[in-house]
Amino acid sequence: MSIATASRALSGADGISAAVRARVAQVAARLDYVGQGPAPEVIVHSALDMGMSGLPAFQQELFAGIEEAALALGVGLTVRVHRPGEGLEDADLSAGRGARGHILMSVQDEVLIGGFVTHDLPAIIVNGFDPLMRLDTVAAGNRAGGYATARHLIGLGHHRVLMLEHRARLPVMDRFDGARFALAEAGLLHDPGLCSDMSVMNPDIAYDLIVRRLADHGGRPDFTAVQCPNDAAAFGVMAALGDAGFSIPDDVSVVGFDDIPMAASASPPLTTVAVPRHEIGAHGLRRLIARIREPAMTAVYAELAGRLVIRSSTGAICRRHAD
Repeated sequence: MSIATASRALSGADGISAAVRARVAQVAARLDYVGQGPAPEVIVHSALDMGMSGLPAFQQELFAGIEEAALALGVGLTVRVHRPGEGLEDADLSAGRGARGHILMSVQDEVLIGGFVTHDLPAIIVNGFDPLMRLDTVAAGNRAGGYATARHLIGLGHHRVLMLEHRARLPVMDRFDGARFALAEAGLLHDPGLCSDMSVMNPDIAYDLIVRRLADHGGRPDFTAVQCPNDAAAFGVMAALGDAGFSIPDDVSVVGFDDIPMAASASPPLTTVAVPRHEIGAHGLRRLIARIREPAMTAVYAELAGRLVIRSSTGAICRRHAD
């Protein structure tokens, strides 16, 4: 196929068969090619006001990736703070085809997703997941990351790993599905009693959860390691254990997820999974533009691999635990 034919297919010119147009669109999507034409407006739906100070580092870097890709492509960005249950606005429905696209940034709201699907509007989920895969999604390699951290702990001799889950978000639960796979692979039984749900993934909730669990077990941990849903929770776990007189990692090992800037400077430095937040945001913006250019593309769920970063918050199980 000539370059001229591919260019005409991407621009929507007449005289190109549906089969050729579809083949060109598939290749373009695989290469993250966004095509030519007027730059659309992109609405970023976020539960957070990105103009506020003190935003979580994860969300800041995710949005920075979206912003950088938008700037490179000449795309205008508007942030819309989304509250649960809010649907589309009239302006979204009246916008001309190809003039506007939507990014759901860490937002999984069925009302909003259903609106995009019903009205056939170009939209993508960044850092989230639609179980029905109706929209394109770009996310971290959550299952692989959870598998890697659990495998690391098992390799250090830890068989009683407390898993602090966050069941409200499917991508986070994928991390623990990966961890449970690692346990099964090692021939270890999954103990539901070693799972606790966090209503919010922040240090205070994690701190209180560990304090209560220690109190329920005579002031001693009934676990040798803690697998946390994110780094913020890990900081709370380490603080609670330290305040109770336990040493990390001599008494308990702790792992996080995300590798936010504070992870390397924590005391002790935190073992975690480095999530390519910036790249996830940028990839999501480029995929959305490709979706706007070629609405008939098949929806994809793309995971960007993370990297296990081993620091001194994890260590081999103590002999007194092993005995």
